[in-house]
Amino acid sequence: MKFMRRVVVLFSALILLSLSNIALASDFTANTKQPVLTAALNRLEAMNNKKVLNVIQGQNSTNKPIKIMFRNLAALGYGTCEAVTAKTADGRLVILISADYKTAPVEAVACLIAHESVHHENTKTYEEEVRAWTTEVQTWVSFTQNNPSLKVSDSKLVKRLNYLSKLYTKDGNQMTSIENLIANNPAYSSLKRS
Repeated sequence: MKFMRRVVVLFSALILLSLSNIALASDFTANTKQPVLTAALNRLEAMNNKKVLNVIQGQNSTNKPIKIMFRNLAALGYGTCEAVTAKTADGRLVILISADYKTAPVEAVACLIAHESVHHENTKTYEEEVRAWTTEVQTWVSFTQNNPSLKVSDSKLVKRLNYLSKLYTKDGNQMTSIENLIANNPAYSSLKRS
C-alpha cells in the first residue's frame, strides 16, 4: 500500500511539473477573430513583445482593445499602404492590414501589427512614423534571428522586411537609411516634425 501511495504521489508531482511548463496563450478575441491575425499575435506573445501586446489589448490612447482585420486598402483609398491605423466612429482604434498579406508568413504580419501599434498615439508626426518603422524592423530582426528560414519567402511583405532589415543592419542597427526612406516618401510629406 505504501508503494502505491508513493507511485501516485510521484506521478501527480510529474504531472504538475509538466503542466507548469505549458505556456498558456492569451485570449485575443477582443482584437480579432481571424486565425492568421491571432497566430501573428501569438508569435508576438511567444517573442515576449509585451509593449506591443499591451497597446493592442487596451493600454493605448483609447483604453480599449484595438481591432485588427484584413481589408482591401486600395478600396479605402490606401492602395500604397501595407497597413493603417484608424479611429472608428465610436472612438475605437482599428488596424487594417492589406488583404494581400493574408497568406504572408504570420511573423511578417506580426511586424505590421507591431508597426501599427505605435500609431495609437496618433500624433501624425515624423518621429511617430520613425518609431513605428523602428518597431517593425526590430521585430523582424528578432523573428529572423530566432528563425532565419523566415527570410526565404516569395511574399512581397517578407521581401520588404528583408530590405528594411538589410538597411538597418548595414547602418549598425541604426535607422539612418530607413529615416531617409521615410523622409523621401510622398505619403509622409505632410507629417509635422516635433
